[in-house]
Amino acid sequence: MSTPTPEPPPRRRNRPTLRTLDADAPERHASWLELFFDLVFVLAVAEVARVLSANEDAVGFLKYAALFIPVWWSWIGFTFYADRFESEEPAYRILMFAGMLAVTGMSLTLGGAFTPAGDAAFIGCYVLVRLVLIALYVRSAYYIPLARAFSLQYPAGLGTSCLLLLVSLLFDAPGRYAWWAVAIAVEFATPLLNLRAARSLPIDRSHIPERFGLFTIIVLGEAVIATATGLAGVQWNFESVATASLGFAMAAAIWWINFDFVEESALTSPSLLRRFIYIYGHLFIVAGIVATGVGVEHAIKETQEAHLHAATLALVAGGTAVYLGVITVIRLVTGVCRLIWPRVVAIAVLASLFYFGQFLPPVAILGIAFLLLGGEVWLEDRLSPEDAEDAAASPVLAPCTHAGEMLVFEPNTADGCEECVRNNYKWVHLRLCLSCGHVGCCDSSKYKHATKHFHATEHPIIASLETGESWAWCYVDERFVPLASES
Repeated sequence: MSTPTPEPPPRRRNRPTLRTLDADAPERHASWLELFFDLVFVLAVAEVARVLSANEDAVGFLKYAALFIPVWWSWIGFTFYADRFESEEPAYRILMFAGMLAVTGMSLTLGGAFTPAGDAAFIGCYVLVRLVLIALYVRSAYYIPLARAFSLQYPAGLGTSCLLLLVSLLFDAPGRYAWWAVAIAVEFATPLLNLRAARSLPIDRSHIPERFGLFTIIVLGEAVIATATGLAGVQWNFESVATASLGFAMAAAIWWINFDFVEESALTSPSLLRRFIYIYGHLFIVAGIVATGVGVEHAIKETQEAHLHAATLALVAGGTAVYLGVITVIRLVTGVCRLIWPRVVAIAVLASLFYFGQFLPPVAILGIAFLLLGGEVWLEDRLSPEDAEDAAASPVLAPCTHAGEMLVFEPNTADGCEECVRNNYKWVHLRLCLSCGHVGCCDSSKYKHATKHFHATEHPIIASLETGESWAWCYVDERFVPLASES
């Protein structure tokens, strides 16, 4: 009697999947790969902060702002891709490692950017970063028909940006930098190319806020490092230690405000306007925090002088004011009007320091900035109402008004698309009408019988009949909805 040959273990599917359609998925947190990936952005943020620290004048600040944008935007691109399409497949991991290597190269070229000798290296590395993201989206477009329209906008937009950046190297400054500005504008506009697809494909409403929080932690860490660097470079005395302590206290207050009193519901809102305002506003939030940290570093070094240099004063007061201003705008777009005036007053006081700060010693400037931030924490903690709904993560998929029409969970036939079988046609994927059990082919198929069935019957919701997929789509509301269980 022969021994039966054991079956080989099933092979892991070497393809991306759309993760955010699983309505029953548990609360999701950053993966180990994402945390590893963030490490290269610690280097990138440190390098761009060093650019600002070494050049405090107006030109240096513009250079800092121009370089912070590609650093932050690169992180945004990979973060939102991973939110929807992260997997454990080897190809995905290898591409992410390639992205990390490209970001590392870009970080090391930041200091040489905006110079004839360093522009080519910076652009070359940044283009490599974008090419990795393009490759990821090409894979998702190829393997996931549901996400094809959404995914293809990124190779188009990012590819155009890469071409513009490479063409810019044929021109001398300052014309070269005009090309860079156009290229970045194209990248910023890329997520807006297909709003219908962006609206229909959900984001993970527990994962994305955590990812934004982790990047904010990175820039707060840079602010703390800047404070320590400033104190390490001067003689310790009352003024220097007090100034450094106030700088650290400012970072702590910003942390408190950011993680307790910034309305992250705007980030996870079904409203694309609110979502995009939060996303693009986040650039100013983190850039303001880094600028404040660099300002604190220089303030510590200037403690023995009568007052802060104008550039240092602008970084401390301006960075803090920008942070408070943007989080106030986010609060307003979410429809929350509480405690707006204290923030407006704090911003006005910080703006007044641009003039009155020239008459005050450094430790007084940081003392005022901390009192404004600390007062914001105290007021918010005492007067903000508890909101259990805000504290709870919203579901990835929300039911639609047609959920009651999910009645039939068994297909009328096991043979395939009913119309295709009758006419000897071929199909790609199958969809089940949850009102009557009709089986039709998907919109990637030639004849799109599932959609034609909706137009003929107005039965609103279909579900996938593909193995491993568990989602439903409402034709009327044009979005994915939770797949109800059969009662």
